[in-house]
Amino acid sequence: MNKHPLAEYVRILARGKNASRNMTLDEASFTMTHFLSGDAEPEQIGAVFMLLRVLEESPDEIAGFARAINHYWPTAACEYDLIWSSYAGKRRQPMWWVLSALLLREMGYRILVHGTLAHTEGRVYAHEVFKDLGLPEVTAEELNATTHPLAYLPCSEIHPVLQKWLGLKSVLGVRSPINTVLKTISPAGVPSVQGIFHPNYRKVHTSAALMNGEACAVIKGEGGEFEVNPERSCIAGLCLNNEESELTIPNRQSHYSDKPDSPDTAHLIAFWRDQLTSEYATEAVLNTAALALRTIRPELTYENALAECTRAFSARDKSLL
Repeated sequence: MNKHPLAEYVRILARGKNASRNMTLDEASFTMTHFLSGDAEPEQIGAVFMLLRVLEESPDEIAGFARAINHYWPTAACEYDLIWSSYAGKRRQPMWWVLSALLLREMGYRILVHGTLAHTEGRVYAHEVFKDLGLPEVTAEELNATTHPLAYLPCSEIHPVLQKWLGLKSVLGVRSPINTVLKTISPAGVPSVQGIFHPNYRKVHTSAALMNGEACAVIKGEGGEFEVNPERSCIAGLCLNNEESELTIPNRQSHYSDKPDSPDTAHLIAFWRDQLTSEYATEAVLNTAALALRTIRPELTYENALAECTRAFSARDKSLL
């Protein structure tokens, strides 16, 4: 039998305890390109994902995988000001970050959210919140045909296998590196914001962005989403103007008694309309929006971005929701 062109790439990761190594950026890009083109056996895909799970994926591998996936974005995605990844869902709190994105839309910025249509019991996902708020969920064809200043694009519309790969946890028992990779993807020249569960991944994400010449902000957000939790100090990893840095957003207090205790979207509507008063929500929405704005416009200081968002929030159109 002729050797499959990917066999040597699987072997890189599988040569045993002492001989195995992580892939270079180019090797990872080559591998993911074959995965996406259909020129890979399912055994190879499962082997690579699980071997990387054991070795722990490197910035080079995340950058290489993302570089290959980024070729599949709908053309119109390149016209947005910010790409916002949402894959974790929320369990304890509403998705305050959706109001941050809505506020930025009010300020004239175009925001494209991408994420999963999968569902874990007890969690609410962005596509559900967008539907409840009357915000558009679009196909790739619809995105290219119509202007949507704030829209949700399922990852399956970028490439059909991406949603399938996210579902491999039920088959393999653990998450695969694709869960990390999808948070980092963005069309060429469009900055992104990314929420993570584990702080040690912050540097992996920003280093991968630097390799691909991309701009991003990465935080350990509430529930794993890109959302500042005002009860904790938030350290944002930034890759802006081809430089990595960190920004700390201090918490004003360690507990807010006025935060809702469920992810019910009704809380978002009531807060936007001024029918719900919550200092927690105010801090979450404004700090998240300011960090996203800082990513769009790196010439701004965080303080100036926060001031702009605060003024816009005071003047918001409360009839939007």
